[in-house]
Amino acid sequence: MKFRFCVLTLFLSLACSTLALNLSRGESGSIAQLVGQILSSNHLRQEALNNRLSDLALNNYFDALDVNHQVFIQPDIDEFREKYSEQLDDLTLGRRNAQPAYIIFKRYIQRLEARIGEVEGQLAAEHDFETDESIDLKRSEKPWPDTVEEARELWRKRIKSDLLQGHLQKEDTKTVTERLQKRYSRLLKSMNDLEQDDILQIYLSAVGAAYDPHSTYFNPRGAEDFEIHSIKLELTGIGALLRSDDGYCKIVSLVPGGPAEQSKQIKPNDRIIAVAQGDDEPVDTVEMKLTKVVDMIRGERGTEVRLTIIPASSVDGSEKKTISIIRDVIKLKDQQAKAKIIDLPQENGTNPRLGIIDLPQYYDNSARDVRQIINRLKLEEVDGMVLDLRRNGGGILDEAVKLTGLFFAKGPVVQVRDFQNSVTILSDQDPRVAYDGPLIVLVSRLSASASEITAAALQDYGRAIVIGDEATHGKGTVQTVQDLSRIMRQIRGGGAAAKSGMLKYTISNFYRVAGTTTQKYGVKPDIILPSVYDYMEIGEEHLPNSMEPDKIPAARFQQYDRTKKYLADLRENSEERVNASTDFGYVREDIARYLELKQKESISLKKSLRLKEKAAEKERTEARKSERETREAPEESVFLLTLDATKKAEELIPIPFLTADEPESDEATPEEDTPAAEDGTSEDEESEDGGRRYDPHLREALHILSDYIKALKQAPPTDAKANLS
Repeated sequence: MKFRFCVLTLFLSLACSTLALNLSRGESGSIAQLVGQILSSNHLRQEALNNRLSDLALNNYFDALDVNHQVFIQPDIDEFREKYSEQLDDLTLGRRNAQPAYIIFKRYIQRLEARIGEVEGQLAAEHDFETDESIDLKRSEKPWPDTVEEARELWRKRIKSDLLQGHLQKEDTKTVTERLQKRYSRLLKSMNDLEQDDILQIYLSAVGAAYDPHSTYFNPRGAEDFEIHSIKLELTGIGALLRSDDGYCKIVSLVPGGPAEQSKQIKPNDRIIAVAQGDDEPVDTVEMKLTKVVDMIRGERGTEVRLTIIPASSVDGSEKKTISIIRDVIKLKDQQAKAKIIDLPQENGTNPRLGIIDLPQYYDNSARDVRQIINRLKLEEVDGMVLDLRRNGGGILDEAVKLTGLFFAKGPVVQVRDFQNSVTILSDQDPRVAYDGPLIVLVSRLSASASEITAAALQDYGRAIVIGDEATHGKGTVQTVQDLSRIMRQIRGGGAAAKSGMLKYTISNFYRVAGTTTQKYGVKPDIILPSVYDYMEIGEEHLPNSMEPDKIPAARFQQYDRTKKYLADLRENSEERVNASTDFGYVREDIARYLELKQKESISLKKSLRLKEKAAEKERTEARKSERETREAPEESVFLLTLDATKKAEELIPIPFLTADEPESDEATPEEDTPAAEDGTSEDEESEDGGRRYDPHLREALHILSDYIKALKQAPPTDAKANLS
């Protein structure tokens, strides 16, 4: 798998940086040298930046810029490898020189401009869609083209494939041609708009990834966004989702209750053409890079920002008005903890009421929020709870420890070992138990890092039954984040120090309380459900340069006799349901279909063949949709419980149907970084394959929980203590 910017993070501390201006050659070199020094001395690998790592970093940088190997040509790669593959370490550490980043990027832009300069001609050219040719599906794994002519041929097929896709969607030729012309023009513009610190971020992240997949550099803008999305889940601004549209900054949606909505003067599809700070003169934002517009709109709480907009109602764009808005703190509520309550139909004289806690990530105070939700669920007299961590990619280590401790009395949660083999046991010190009842932890291949700590500890304690894919992601390393500006000020004083960004890098491994590791192996659930994720290249084992797993002695902890003696019967009952389930039958079909597609090296550009494939896909989709629409609706009552509802003691929000709760997808980049909606749910959402979004994994988890509750009532466990060493 090629180098990616991995955002499944586990860290110990964070310091915020201010936004950067453009960097000089000396500033870039100083930042690169500091990054190289920190990685060389403090990274878990304990390997100084050397020729081996230089070569890896260089290849990472090539892939970061040109992941599909169709912009550079092989002579470019050969030239830069000869110059830099054994020199990046010397240039970075010894000469304080980051110029390879900009020299290589300049060549990339030259090649990209040449290819995109030919797009208009390719779009206007005649294409025979019955010629028996194909496009490579695994281009990133293939060599770069040897010549410009070979690169042109790759782009010809790429553009032909894009045109064919438009025709398959029944778009007319003019519409698809105009759309593709805009797409490629935007690609070139976005790359040309990258500033010095943006390029440095890509380059130094490639250096970090030579050490391991989770070490990366953030420029000041990236550092701020990292804190917004991974730590605080809040920003100070106006509360709007913005996107770039034909040179304008366009309002996509407004956050309910945010300053923009409360002003009653700004609406979706309004276009921002100028921004002013307080009484300052407005700055024209037409054709301005979206991130720059966002930087001007964000600011300190209580300060004024004035927006000049063209209202969506202005047909010819001639109407303009200026709006004054006072900035405030905007909560990113779609990533906050939330819950659902489901009343299942009566069975064997019982009518279980179950709670589902959805925690997308471990953010600042997430353990406090989950405790608050648990308290409300107990007031609602639920019989058992599911902690849904399927989309949880990690977060703050201390929050994971505190949250895990909500389900048992104080004790060790995770062990951490640094490069000096010093082991620290991180324990929950709070003797209070927020919830002591039947508990399921639902995981997937996307559950990583801190979520694996929670699942592993509750499994080792025998406190919860873990259900999900064959294994979780397998990220068993700890990252710390250092503010480079602070270090620069200590070394050199002011100046460039104010805009140095931050470095996230791996400093230790974490281990289960039982002594084993989740690194690469992940957490294996007690009950495994069929999942297409198990057949995809998802997980630490597929990431380049990942750390190798090992083990340490177990910690001393109290083990509860809550789960093991029930697992055999629960598995048997679950297997019967899964085998009889129509939805899990669809999952198995999807697995078989994925495995078939995975074997394909290419996809045909022959229209008649693609139409047959599309017809077969449509038939499959329609058959599923028809079956789901004619299926009897489950006899259940479902209620949504948001964090706000728990804080304000509001009534539960009825939901007609328990649907899959997936993150929203929007073609817009949320540059104002606020969600398009308060919550990721809707009342009757549809899946990609049509019909209601049944969630077979969550539903089976609820069935297992219901069985578990019955089993506990028949033979309640006796907690047993086991001191392990």
